[in-house]
Amino acid sequence: MRLAEYVHRQRNHRRKAPPGEDRPAYFLHLAEVAWLLLDSGSRDDELIAAAFLHDTIEDCGYDEGRLAQAIGNRRVAALVAAVSEPDKRQSWEDRQQHYRERLSALNDPALLALSCADKTSNLTDMNRLMARGHAVDSFTRRGFDAQRAKFEALDRLFLDRVPERLYQRFQQALAEFRQRGRLSTETPSRRS
Repeated sequence: MRLAEYVHRQRNHRRKAPPGEDRPAYFLHLAEVAWLLLDSGSRDDELIAAAFLHDTIEDCGYDEGRLAQAIGNRRVAALVAAVSEPDKRQSWEDRQQHYRERLSALNDPALLALSCADKTSNLTDMNRLMARGHAVDSFTRRGFDAQRAKFEALDRLFLDRVPERLYQRFQQALAEFRQRGRLSTETPSRRS
């Protein structure tokens, strides 16, 4: 937990948001992912540690070996590596497809739960910004339709493969995301 907080703080990582909106310290996202796993009944200490560290390889210049050495735990580092996008030079679409294929091939309940908790937290944050009137493409590189398609593909991967309580939270966040997206694409006259 401390390593995750430290490396993200050193890079001044904050959550994405449009100009003028609150951009909380990235550590809040990491803590929320860990909390979602705990709330769903996980008592796997290594999985909870991976929740705090899940973006360390992807965003902080670590690789699996360096992370394992820093924390003294190969399984935690392997879990983090499995949910990381190592090559950001690929297109967003290719990265998303490879991510889903890797999770599906590994078929590890811990990895699927970690991914579901991460995506639930991301959706919750996106919903917060959409509730304040911001379009999805004002805080991500892809618009609503691309993001919805990504989360719906993940939904099919998570169904019956992650803890029920966690899946329900994901489903609620996805339903809210779909609803907010529909409202944001309607013209004002159609909303009244």
